[in-house]
Amino acid sequence: MTKTAEIVVIGAGINGCSIAYHLAKRGVKNIVLLDRRHVAGGPTGRSSGIVRQHYTIETLAAMARDSRSVFERFEEEVGGSAGFVRCGVVFAASAVNEAALRKSVEMHQRIGIRTNVLSAEDLRRMEPFLLADDLACGAYEPDSGYADPALAANSYAEAAKREGVELLQKTRVVGLKIQRGQVHGVITDRGEIATHTVINVSGPWGAEIAAMAGAEIPITPSRHPVVLLQRPAQWRTPTPVWLDLVNGAYYKPDGRAGILIGSIKPAEGEVRADPETASETADYATIAAFSETIMKRFPVMNEGLAQGGWAGLYDVTPDWQPVIDQIPEAKGFYCAVGFSGHGFKLGPAVGVILAELVLDGRCTSYDIGIFRYSRFREGKLTRGEYEYSIIG
Repeated sequence: MTKTAEIVVIGAGINGCSIAYHLAKRGVKNIVLLDRRHVAGGPTGRSSGIVRQHYTIETLAAMARDSRSVFERFEEEVGGSAGFVRCGVVFAASAVNEAALRKSVEMHQRIGIRTNVLSAEDLRRMEPFLLADDLACGAYEPDSGYADPALAANSYAEAAKREGVELLQKTRVVGLKIQRGQVHGVITDRGEIATHTVINVSGPWGAEIAAMAGAEIPITPSRHPVVLLQRPAQWRTPTPVWLDLVNGAYYKPDGRAGILIGSIKPAEGEVRADPETASETADYATIAAFSETIMKRFPVMNEGLAQGGWAGLYDVTPDWQPVIDQIPEAKGFYCAVGFSGHGFKLGPAVGVILAELVLDGRCTSYDIGIFRYSRFREGKLTRGEYEYSIIG
């Protein structure tokens, strides 16, 4: 296979597919989108799919705000479906995080996110099965919810193909062709693609691809299990997504009867996993531990039933924020990697950002300075207000 492309996008998760789509919508011809597996074959396909806007960092909140709007109107804006369910999202906090939560809600309201602070008693009225004795308040977003990650990514891929993008699946990148500090091509296990512009959106493999261009991005691939439980018969009423800042967990409704549990604790990103061999199933110990966690917040789950689980990969940076930047080591090489487990909900906005970076030379829709590649050398990392870095 010998090809020529104007732009090559490496990685067909939600962000890679969104980037390819937005570039094509801006008029770029001859884009190649490739993946070593298949569309949503990496972290996207194992994502919990939560679509929330609650961030303590304004850039992230604005990106999430705009992305949520796209997910809700996906058929109209992109085509196909993202499987979006608007069930609401609650961030539940104790007195320890109350000030940061209220400050964040004020910022959200200022930038146009529909949200408000509820008391612990308000939360109990919202969900009678909630144990709220250790809660001070919660931030409630009625317009948020969850989507179907694999469906959303595939819908973006199909929309990109309608715009002329060529999708190559089961195509592994083995090298980049760099001459005099300029990208000249992508070398794959199926041949070479001549190009002067490459966008690295390869998630847990992001540092490996960046190294091919002479760039060092500190990414730790880590394994993130989630557990699916069946709610008991008495708790089949609608409930929002809950992010529990006390117990370091999230609980996402899954259909009418299921509920999905995952961790937001920093320890999730501290243990390195091999992206090629990491187990994609949840073991008995994880199921038991997560079951104990949800019962601390919803005691009724003592009567729930375990239905199994799975595990996906995070591409974690030291501050849990992505690198979205042009990389100076090789002209024409861009990265959008290191999303650290919260990249799915930002996918539509990431496509806009990379289209602006590549075609206009800078991003004007958002202040993306916090994502700059140089911040690690500068020692100026971007930290959120909560102890759980994944929240941002």
